[in-house]
Amino acid sequence: MSGVAVNWAGVYGSNNVAAQMLSDLSLTNMESLAIEPLTQQLNTLQQQLSTLQNDSSAWTTLQGDAGSVLSGFNNLASTGLQTMQASTSDPNVATAAADGQAPAGTYSVKVDQLAQTEIDGTASTAIAITNPNAALNLSTATVAFVVGGSTVSIAVNSTTTLNQLVSDINRSGAPVDAQAAQSGSNYYLKLYGTQTDQAINYTSGTVALSDVGIFSSTSSGYKLNQVQQATVALVSYQGATVSNSTNLYSNLIPNVTLSLASTGSTDVIISPNYSQDTQSISSVFRDFNQWVKDTQNLAYAVNLGSTSTSNSSGSYQFNNNQVINSPVPMMDLNQVASQLVDYRNSQGMSLGSLGISYNFKTSTFTVNSSTLTSALQSNLSGVQQFFHQLSNQISPMIQNFSQTSTPGVTADAITSDSNQEHQINQQISNVKQEITQAIANAKAQYSAFVKTMTSLAQSENAFKSFTQQSNNQQGG
Repeated sequence: MSGVAVNWAGVYGSNNVAAQMLSDLSLTNMESLAIEPLTQQLNTLQQQLSTLQNDSSAWTTLQGDAGSVLSGFNNLASTGLQTMQASTSDPNVATAAADGQAPAGTYSVKVDQLAQTEIDGTASTAIAITNPNAALNLSTATVAFVVGGSTVSIAVNSTTTLNQLVSDINRSGAPVDAQAAQSGSNYYLKLYGTQTDQAINYTSGTVALSDVGIFSSTSSGYKLNQVQQATVALVSYQGATVSNSTNLYSNLIPNVTLSLASTGSTDVIISPNYSQDTQSISSVFRDFNQWVKDTQNLAYAVNLGSTSTSNSSGSYQFNNNQVINSPVPMMDLNQVASQLVDYRNSQGMSLGSLGISYNFKTSTFTVNSSTLTSALQSNLSGVQQFFHQLSNQISPMIQNFSQTSTPGVTADAITSDSNQEHQINQQISNVKQEITQAIANAKAQYSAFVKTMTSLAQSENAFKSFTQQSNNQQGG
């Protein structure tokens, strides 16, 4: 009967009581009545599951925020304030880049020779080539050369075109770039090495290469038309000449990369990167402020500083974004902030003396970049030592909140939510099975109901028909 709408009044008449009862109670109504309490239970469980998932997500957010702060302080305590920068007195000769371990100082460098690639080919061709797509009428031969450890062998004949030869060379995979160069109305083959310090050595096909401009025929034999010879880079440094296959030196000055641009002399200046150090410190306190923002949004009952609602204690507005109903996140955060604000090392250095101030109203830090940079410039080692000691002081407290494995504040909360989610998911699965069974039972009960009521409806119509017939006979 499921899914079929029956007009019972049309079948048994509008005055049939049993037909009216069939019309009043449909299969859909019976199924709804059967599963109504189960549906309410399912909705309640799904709401509980959603609450737990939101709670777990909120704890995970705060866990990540605290982890970023911890990672930042640990970085400052180790190598975060050892960044160096490199510059040159003449960038037209060379530029430089340094990492954190580069030795500070000024180093004199003279670039004697740049590394360069080989270039071969001129317009002095044995044959006139006015169309790079026309057959060259070359003698059957094999053009071959070696470059960068790769051997190129190209078969040519009378039908070979210049563009075909160029394409075959470029498809060989060798470190060379072939082009159909043009000089006036004529074309010729030009080969560019793509790696410095890699000579091109021709081994076969001299006549054909002469035809296309790589060689020129002379009275004493064939001469290579070389435009540029492959050379290594040569740099004079500390009384020695240092060669390199490229114009990029990474072993001249420790932890410094030198990029050559032209011949000449230049000084390489390595110095602390105070600007980068200031940014590294500022980044840690930006991460802390993000931790504060997320904690106030996810775990605090009111919006701080709002004036929407008032009571005898002041003005406030309820925080509709609150997910975590626990004072722990704010308490732990305030403890970390208190440690940061109150900390002073044995030399009396504090965050305040470095230009890092705390706003007790908003619970956030502000960094004065100028003051901090000046402190770094005047006492870099002292600032490094300060953050090393500060990190050792507060890291255990932050780690207890941020660690992803139990025991830990956020890890325990997330694990508890996960366990409850598992239990509720099992309950949801059980209730869904009960709903399926209740619907099946409702269908069976409705089928029995329909069978009984249709029988009564038929009996009622038969009785009415008998009564009507009897009345008619008596009246006659």
